Amino acid sequence: MEEKKTSKQSLVSLKDKVKQKLRDEIILNNLKPGNRIVETEVAKKFGISQVPVREALRGLEEEGLIRTVKYKGAFVTEIDKVEMYHIFSMRAEIETNALEIILPNLRKRDIGELYDIVDRMKFGKPEYLLQSDLDMEFHRTIIQWSKIDVYTRIWSMLTGHIRRYITALNPKVQILPEEVYKYHLDLVKLMEKGDVEEVQEAFREHIMKMVK
Repeated sequence: MEEKKTSKQSLVSLKDKVKQKLRDEIILNNLKPGNRIVETEVAKKFGISQVPVREALRGLEEEGLIRTVKYKGAFVTEIDKVEMYHIFSMRAEIETNALEIILPNLRKRDIGELYDIVDRMKFGKPEYLLQSDLDMEFHRTIIQWSKIDVYTRIWSMLTGHIRRYITALNPKVQILPEEVYKYHLDLVKLMEKGDVEEVQEAFREHIMKMVK
């Protein structure tokens, strides 16, 4: 019984590792829209069986990052600009609602936690994936503080699409690491002041500027 349990846990762990790696490759545009992901090739690359790869692909399909075509295989989905506008709008709605809940009870140590994340944006290596991880950590922390589980679940499903879209857009808009740092520093300073409507408007503008 213990061996079966350990085997199942190992399969889940492998699935999650493969899913994270493939998700990062899609986010960084190394796996581009329309690219086929071959199950056997991924399994060979990781030196594992096809079972966890198949599970990982199923998870990415649920997130909308890949689509499976019968008899043809799995393909990276295209980026739909209209859909992205609605994804960003949904994210803005979730975050501004969360801010309304948490701001009246925000403590100094909470603000300090956000400043710590922002500081890592400044002193970390100037590479997109790290900056993106810190960006998502900052916003995810705020969502989690609201203690509204459905907000966290929906927001988590949106992040892969958002990060991929920003990666694709980045060469055109030239988002620099120092700008990411400053954007978030200004947001924390506003949160410290505690004006709910002002903070909500700043976050909405921060989120929606990428799809204007």
